[in-house]
Amino acid sequence: MMLRTALPLFFFCAALPAQTSSTFTMTATAAATASTGTGVSIQVNGTGTLTGFGAAQVSSTFNVVTTGLLGSTPITATLVMVFDTGDVLLGQLVVQAGYFVPRLGQTSSAAASFTITGGSGGFVNASGSFPNLSVTATPTGNNASVQASGSGTVFTPSAHTTGAPSYLGSFAHFASGGGWDTIITLVNNGAASAQAQVNFYDESGNPATLPLDFPQGASPQSASTYSQTLKPGGILVIDSQGGTNPSVGSAQLLSDGNVSGFLIFRYLPTVQEAAVDLVVQNASTYTLPFDNTGGIATGIAMSVLSTASTSVQILVQDDKGTTLATDTITLPGRGHKSFVLGSRYPAAGAVRGSIQFQPSAGSEIGVIGIRALPTGAYTTIPPIGN
Repeated sequence: MMLRTALPLFFFCAALPAQTSSTFTMTATAAATASTGTGVSIQVNGTGTLTGFGAAQVSSTFNVVTTGLLGSTPITATLVMVFDTGDVLLGQLVVQAGYFVPRLGQTSSAAASFTITGGSGGFVNASGSFPNLSVTATPTGNNASVQASGSGTVFTPSAHTTGAPSYLGSFAHFASGGGWDTIITLVNNGAASAQAQVNFYDESGNPATLPLDFPQGASPQSASTYSQTLKPGGILVIDSQGGTNPSVGSAQLLSDGNVSGFLIFRYLPTVQEAAVDLVVQNASTYTLPFDNTGGIATGIAMSVLSTASTSVQILVQDDKGTTLATDTITLPGRGHKSFVLGSRYPAAGAVRGSIQFQPSAGSEIGVIGIRALPTGAYTTIPPIGN
């Protein structure tokens, strides 16, 4: 019975390929004990690493029945592979009948096929076939350590099962049309596939339908929301140029995974652009320093992240801390407002200072500033949360 300890190591090596054209090499250990009837009870335990999903614990317990040293029937069993991400991959191995079991101290090789039969988490709809697996084993007593390798192609790649996307952050301002172009770039930083969803809202907080283009090849469309599943390390680029009339508003990012990104404003007539980080913090107040001297102008944009109407207290001060203006701006749920600082508050038109935003208790807002030079060049001013 100890002679059969080489068989289960197929299960360990066959489970790892869950991506197209995967190649793998690893080690595993199996323990064999006597079972009822003719044959042996085998337990496989091991660890492995699958690109994009991280480390996995592998387990399988089954019985192998043989006649003499030859498998009288094909050997089949199911393997369970549990990843740190919570994803579980299932697969079925088939070793052909007639496989020669090596004697103690000898080495033997065999071929097998592995079929992915699904799983849970990111592998619910997984399927694929790896028909050319190989293993080389040398039984050494009750346990066997085996080096195994193989390669194959997933015919139907592991499908991501969409969870309930949750809010991850916001972009306080977008501008599309009238010469303005907004480009949003998202990246999946997680170890598993994740859904990335972007929702666009207009000044009044209603869904904003925008023309959306996708430089990576997807068909253009007009929509107020867009979602796509990203593989680990995958990137999504959304581009909206609009038409003659500009559309402005805000955007929110939702995901069921670890997705982040940034936004770029581009003014096409001058080919000037600036980047905006995703706002993820929920501060009680935000402060934007500004410098309106020498003909520089500061633009302000803010948005409400919840569905409830929000009042925002405004405090404008110069660089000595002297109050220049106070104000209250009320925005509808998911509403947006943008203005030129010196136009709305003339006292701030030619000085250095700061503007503070304090939303009503329990409300969350996003803020961004734009610093524009007389030449037309501009950059963004990130908010300072308090």
